[in-house]
Amino acid sequence: MESLIELLLETLADLSHSEFKDLIQLLWEKADSLIPWRLFEMSDLQDAVFLMVQTFGQQSVEKIIEVLTEMKMTDLAQRLRGSSEPKKKHLDEHLSALIHKVATMAAVKELLLETLESFSYSDLKEFIWFLQFTRFQKGLPQIPLRKIRKHIVHVMVNTCGQQSMEVIKEVFMDMNRSDLVQRLSESSSALKTVKTEKHCVDKSWPALMQKVETMESVIELLLETLAALNDLKFENFKLVLSEIHHQKHSSDIPWIWFMLKDLQDTVFLMVHTYGQKSVEMTVERLKELKETDLAQRLSDCSTETKKKHSVDERRSALIHKMATIAAVKHLLLETLNDLSDEELKKFKRLLQIFFPLGTLSYISWRLSPSSNRADVVNLMMDELGQQSVEVTREVFMYMNRTDLVQKLSESSSASREKHAVDEHGAALLKRKAAMDSVGEIVLETLSCLTQRDLQKFRLLLQLTCFKKELPQMEREYTETKHKLVDQMVDKLGHQSVEVTMEVLTDMNRTDLVLRLSELSKEQEPKRRLKLEQDSSDWTKLEPEVNSTDADEAPTYSLQSAAGHFECRVSGLRWVCKGKTSFQYQFRSWEGHMERMESRQYMPAGPLMDVTVTAGKLNEVHLPHWICIDDIPDILDMFAVVHIDDCGDVVEKVSEVTPTHVKLTEPNFSTIGDIIRSIFSPKISCYMLMYYKPNTSFLKLHVYLIRQDPALEQEIAEKYREKNDETKSDLKFKKIIKHPPDQYLQTERLFSLKADDTSAKIQPEELTLRYNKQNFYEVYVKNPGSELILTLVHTHPADGEPADEPLWKCEIRADDHPESGQAEAAGSSVGAAAVSSLSAEENTVDKHLSAQMQKALTVQSDKERLLEMLEHLEKEELEKFKWLLVELKPIPKSKLEEANICNLVDLMFGAYTQHTVEVTKKVFRKMNRNDLVKKLSDTSSRSKD
Repeated sequence: MESLIELLLETLADLSHSEFKDLIQLLWEKADSLIPWRLFEMSDLQDAVFLMVQTFGQQSVEKIIEVLTEMKMTDLAQRLRGSSEPKKKHLDEHLSALIHKVATMAAVKELLLETLESFSYSDLKEFIWFLQFTRFQKGLPQIPLRKIRKHIVHVMVNTCGQQSMEVIKEVFMDMNRSDLVQRLSESSSALKTVKTEKHCVDKSWPALMQKVETMESVIELLLETLAALNDLKFENFKLVLSEIHHQKHSSDIPWIWFMLKDLQDTVFLMVHTYGQKSVEMTVERLKELKETDLAQRLSDCSTETKKKHSVDERRSALIHKMATIAAVKHLLLETLNDLSDEELKKFKRLLQIFFPLGTLSYISWRLSPSSNRADVVNLMMDELGQQSVEVTREVFMYMNRTDLVQKLSESSSASREKHAVDEHGAALLKRKAAMDSVGEIVLETLSCLTQRDLQKFRLLLQLTCFKKELPQMEREYTETKHKLVDQMVDKLGHQSVEVTMEVLTDMNRTDLVLRLSELSKEQEPKRRLKLEQDSSDWTKLEPEVNSTDADEAPTYSLQSAAGHFECRVSGLRWVCKGKTSFQYQFRSWEGHMERMESRQYMPAGPLMDVTVTAGKLNEVHLPHWICIDDIPDILDMFAVVHIDDCGDVVEKVSEVTPTHVKLTEPNFSTIGDIIRSIFSPKISCYMLMYYKPNTSFLKLHVYLIRQDPALEQEIAEKYREKNDETKSDLKFKKIIKHPPDQYLQTERLFSLKADDTSAKIQPEELTLRYNKQNFYEVYVKNPGSELILTLVHTHPADGEPADEPLWKCEIRADDHPESGQAEAAGSSVGAAAVSSLSAEENTVDKHLSAQMQKALTVQSDKERLLEMLEHLEKEELEKFKWLLVELKPIPKSKLEEANICNLVDLMFGAYTQHTVEVTKKVFRKMNRNDLVKKLSDTSSRSKD
């Protein structure tokens, strides 16, 4: 197998990039969907060859020759056909070790598949039942009841790794197939063998043993009774049974399976699903089929003393195993029936917190509020097997239901020493905290990997887990680093660190191995407090703007030392521990919207192409424009998408604030925050305004758009002055006005009103949409000295005042100096006069001393605060005081009596040097971000 891999690597190295992609496409179509397309799509030659050999084994050469022939590359196909060995050349130790790992995994798969191929249909059926029990004993997830040999091997190797050889040997021993045990032992002598501990049900647990014996009797009784039915009657029996099952019983077993099974399989499924009630159900079904004699005999036998029937040893062993699974399942179900509905909710919640079963995105629907007790038991049995009992005990201990713990105790005397409830709960929490710590250091290490490196990490992780006989990660739920690490911690626990080190060693990333080693030496788990840092905690920086090409989006460059920073232009925030520099450009969501919608997402913030040029960003906080007040489970609703040539990767966010989403240890590409598109959210908006110059009238284009700088840039580009006279109709100039200070509901109708009755506004109403550049055109034939525009809801909802302004703006004559004049020339003269006056003022400024200039701009904190509070209406001032009450120090009675001046004095007395920051915080709660900005600006000037 190793020679085969080397041969393929050598031969396929001659393919061009496009030829390689075509080869991968055709190979993937022949892989029976066992390998997700995205793994092939993002893999290089080495990765692709490894995947081919894992999928096709020795047939890889034939498959590739077949594909090369289809591609008309007969010379390469002939060359591969004529080569039995690769050219002898020195392979570095690292690649040789990787090839050995891949070859070993492929050899095990091929060996297991060859063995199963020798089975008859009935042997394979029996093998599957024994396999289910062995996996149940070992606490391994159950596999679907499909009789596809390739699928069985694929699942076995993925979940058991190299240990799958030992698991299957154990199954063969249960089947009394010592010939196959010997065959596997001889064939696998070169492979590592591991002695496996034989799990068995504890015989000191009388309650379970009694139930197992009862289930065995039920199975034997049903087998004996139903064997009296002829083929036609048995098919009718299954039909009636399947209809009842389909209509009444909630189970993870599809009802159609009853129709496909023979007598033994049908009885096993019945007892697995219905337990002891199977006898009663069978009696009823037989009566429906007019088989009254059989029904009576079964009813009589079920009341008699149970006696073990004489069956052959192999069948008896299988019956015992099936009875054990059914007994454990129904014992758990009986115990959960003792929980109230509220306790069941708590049980499900604790099950997810302390014992995450695989990947939450996969199992969450099975632990949803609507899932019943049977759903919960089925899930535990499927995922945890016999460990379900111990898991259930631990959850009951934390719930302080010691009575139910006793019911599930391993012996009637409950001799096992139990923790006190509080100690046990603390131990569970401590274990969870320890696992969180493991996840943190692994995630911190993997954050240094690019998306392509991450794909290689996933592939090599599969090989390492196989080698160490550890569970495989489910590829469908490892798209992001967060999800991958969560699943590693869930399935590997503390071994996640060791496994990660080995994979990184295989990748030749000794730098990351060293880093992870240093992090793992820290004995105390990291306890990171989630501190909501408000805007005042961020040092605002002005970016350097580079715009070398008029048709290219400007590049914003920033650099900082260690600390918390915010870009004044984009609102992007970052945390770094050392000197860092990076740059970004705004990108358009257009071209990506359709793909986002196909994933049920919509943009939630600007799309930015970020490149770190020096140092490292430990956290990044991406701005968003969504109002989160009415959004439940915001962490589940928000995500971040990474867009590059390899495709889109959606990453979970670690925190959501009213203005930002947080990523820890981020990787950068073209990146933007997104939100589930299941509703029409409220968003923050821009009102952009352009006027047409050199006219005697006033024509405005007023845009209502989401607060997206890239969209703003697109609109600005449209109105950029062109030398081409054919585009003179696009020569508009911008008027800068403040945006709305409240969120606006998407998909609602809005109207723009003017106080000048002669103004014509089209359209009369406009829908705020995500993907539209919506604008109103305002035409005023003879504009006066000012024009007041107001944005209102076209159709106010119940409780909303009619014509309440959502945004109000005063447009003065000096906002549009080149229009609305009697003659265009007049505007030019006016503009020249303004320019002259401005130049004269600049000359005067130059003669002012630096000390005088500072004296003119600096105000005391009290004066600045007083000025800001004077902007508040009476009702707003009362709200300001009311919000201050929540912050405590100042007595409510004093606040109610204080006028503005007294209020300022009270605040400085209570909050001292933090008064300005407290004021900003209250302004934000009032959605008065305009005052926050003014206060910040005056504060910045005072520090100059």
